[in-house]
Amino acid sequence: MKIPIIRIPFTASEKEELKEKLGEILESGMLSMGENVHEFEESFKNFVGSKFALAVNSGTAALEIILRAIGVENKTVAIPSNTYMACALAAIHAGAKPIFIDCEKKNLQMSAFDLKEKLRDDTAAVMLVHIGGIISPRYYEIKRICEERNIPLIEDAAHAHGATIDDRMAGTLGHAAAFSFYATKVLTSGEGGMLVTDDGKIYKAGKILREHGKKESAFNIHVDLGHTWTLSEFQAMVGVLQVKKAGEILKTRREIARKYDELLKDIDEVFALSIPGNIQSSYYKYIAFLRDDIDREKLKHQLREKYNVSLTGEVYSLPCHRQPVFEIYPDKIVKVDPKTFENTEYVAKHHICLPLYPGLTDEEIDYVVDSLKKGIAEVK
Repeated sequence: MKIPIIRIPFTASEKEELKEKLGEILESGMLSMGENVHEFEESFKNFVGSKFALAVNSGTAALEIILRAIGVENKTVAIPSNTYMACALAAIHAGAKPIFIDCEKKNLQMSAFDLKEKLRDDTAAVMLVHIGGIISPRYYEIKRICEERNIPLIEDAAHAHGATIDDRMAGTLGHAAAFSFYATKVLTSGEGGMLVTDDGKIYKAGKILREHGKKESAFNIHVDLGHTWTLSEFQAMVGVLQVKKAGEILKTRREIARKYDELLKDIDEVFALSIPGNIQSSYYKYIAFLRDDIDREKLKHQLREKYNVSLTGEVYSLPCHRQPVFEIYPDKIVKVDPKTFENTEYVAKHHICLPLYPGLTDEEIDYVVDSLKKGIAEVK
């Protein structure tokens, strides 16, 4: 049996629907920012429950637009070190310096304690990243810290389509949120992103920035220093289809996660991540911790070479604060004591992510866990 990192299944009827839509797009002559983009925005806005949605070409673009709309230039933005570099780069390109924050050891999410310690008078935003599709159990505490300091809270919800806390959707927990539709994401359009917000000023600024700073899309009158962040009709077409089946996708991912939860109870060397009952993960990743004496790289190699089981990439194996780019550009970030990242360093080394995607069968799940059990015994 061979278990790949990911599959993106489309049914025969979905393929036919996409072919029909493709023909309509080609006939229309409108290949970018047309009816499909508008429908994608409307459907995703309704799915999340926000007042506004703005389709862009990546989640990174959505983050930068939010930060620029808030106004972070020459200020600082608090960002977890345990996240993808897109978060830091969005802040840097928006003219800010990231302050990296430690995570909580047991759930990989931003540490409220470390956030409070590192906030500065010039901090213009706090970026809450829903790592692996999990909303931080410290969300309310982090929100209160932001409110006390009058700092906007924004969400990187790239992993969290459909994730909830106390039945509140990811994307509705702060001033604005960014979603990604990259190929591996819970909902995908191959490439693409979405900015969602209830703030009309952020939405209006985003519309201008998305198209080279144009005041109106149809006219070449530029009122800001924008960029090319528009989305094609082809990507939006796939995105619309994905949003329609979002409930089915989330149900499937959660069912697979429950099966892993049960099966991993029999392996002493692996501990499934504990998620509080008031939080529903989107399960972009199924995260588990390895016992300290298990060499992760040897285990991954054994699983791949001997059992044809490919584990997905970690979240994340190299924290932002140790990325080599900041040795070249040290002035782009706020320097903090490396000793303040004890939890981040631990989780970076000791977690794994098991294959999880629609189409993964019960037999394949059993095979993954059985292979994991054997692989651990062989590398100990």
